[in-house]
Amino acid sequence: MTRFLPTRPILVTYNPPYFGNVQYAELMDFCYAWLRRLVSTESDGFDRESTRSPEELTGNTTQLRGIDHFTDGLSRVYARVAQALKPGAPLAFTFHHNKIEAYGAVAVAILDAGLTCTATIPCPAEMGGSIHIHGTGSSIVDTVFVCRVHGHVRRRQLCETSAALTQLVSDELAQLRSADMQPSPGDIRCIVFGHLTRIAIWRLRGSWDSTRRTSERLERVATAAAALGDPQLIIDSLSTPVRRTRVPAQLPHRRRGALSP
Repeated sequence: MTRFLPTRPILVTYNPPYFGNVQYAELMDFCYAWLRRLVSTESDGFDRESTRSPEELTGNTTQLRGIDHFTDGLSRVYARVAQALKPGAPLAFTFHHNKIEAYGAVAVAILDAGLTCTATIPCPAEMGGSIHIHGTGSSIVDTVFVCRVHGHVRRRQLCETSAALTQLVSDELAQLRSADMQPSPGDIRCIVFGHLTRIAIWRLRGSWDSTRRTSERLERVATAAAALGDPQLIIDSLSTPVRRTRVPAQLPHRRRGALSP
């Protein structure tokens, strides 16, 4: 990606891999086997037998690619983006995952790049029937991360207590419900994890040391994110079903003395 960035773009939008959720190369091999026969092995990019690579930026247990590999690769990408961005221009990307540890990699990458996160915005993204998330309890809501070298955050968004974070997420859930969406516990988890990541980045930005070992940087983020307590308690408190009050239909107005048809 970073090889094709123009000089000083005013905005970079990006959809990073979701750590180990989707094995892109393994899925692509189903198509690649047929495409390779059609275009011949002499065509550019089709000389190898598989699209898989040890450098693929995903977590993969069988390939021994863990959270450190994912973190380091994401950091390199974000550092290149930060260098190319026009001053004041944002990097915006979407992310969701079932585990807070995956968000730690995102936070480390943002901090390593010298960026800060100025907003985390919940946004409907997936269809519940998507094959890779069906039956997993995963979110169909992504968090949109907005990052800049310098930025301002509204005081209410800083959430010094778990109660403040709970209220912030509750307000966002109300907005989603007003759009006729029913957020699931997985959606709520994604929203909470996104905000915790942003808050951790904000608290660590002034003392961040990108030269420390990857495991140490991940641990610093995890500690900062845990400062507001157990996120599962917040998720559980917000996952109680909301009862909708049914409004009775209005009867047609009948003029006094009028007869029904």
